[in-house]
Amino acid sequence: MNLLLVEDDPELGRQMVGWMADAGHDLRWDEKGMPALEWLKSHECDAVILDVGLPDMDGFTLVERLRAEGMSTPVLFLTARASVADRVRGLASGGDDYLTKPFAAEELLARLDALHRRATHAQPAQRKIGNCRLDPVKRRIISESNTVELQPREWTLLEVLMNHEGRIMPKQFLLEQVWDIRFDPGTNVVDAMICRLRRKLEVPGCDIHIETIRGKGYVFKSVA
Repeated sequence: MNLLLVEDDPELGRQMVGWMADAGHDLRWDEKGMPALEWLKSHECDAVILDVGLPDMDGFTLVERLRAEGMSTPVLFLTARASVADRVRGLASGGDDYLTKPFAAEELLARLDALHRRATHAQPAQRKIGNCRLDPVKRRIISESNTVELQPREWTLLEVLMNHEGRIMPKQFLLEQVWDIRFDPGTNVVDAMICRLRRKLEVPGCDIHIETIRGKGYVFKSVA
């Protein structure tokens, strides 16, 4: 795999370079977030290994900017920040996995392999709902008058809701399916992403919407 490491600890950076070389991976190493972000705008890699505490910007902000640019490169957070709130924020910001320090090199490599398998797995065919065509490869919804672009986790959330169309999906179920969180984190990460997704769907020509069932969860419905 071609990997990007964003880590400001020189000792750990050098260790990672050695580990990845031994495992047969190519690794670029940046110690700050901005050079890494600029590099990603013009280069492709299979995954990003990202620390949170960087000198110029935190890793959460970097991922948010990465996703805002439309880049879907898998991101694995590798950080000493181990609180539930930090893990939830990392995943909600657009991260795909979260591993805390100290860690075993073998586990890191296994997680990277898993991310790579998911990213390269054959994508499902396009599907049609009402007047909308859903493109899973580019994660977008296409109608006669609009094209709605979704970020990776927004698309995953929409897919979970679509696959249970007409059924109430509780918040805890969505946390498990979309964020792989199997406990109540005490945050509104589900509500926040539902709101963001709704705003994107509320455009002329889009025949799908997400309904709130107070105290129970959310339901995906087609207008048509």
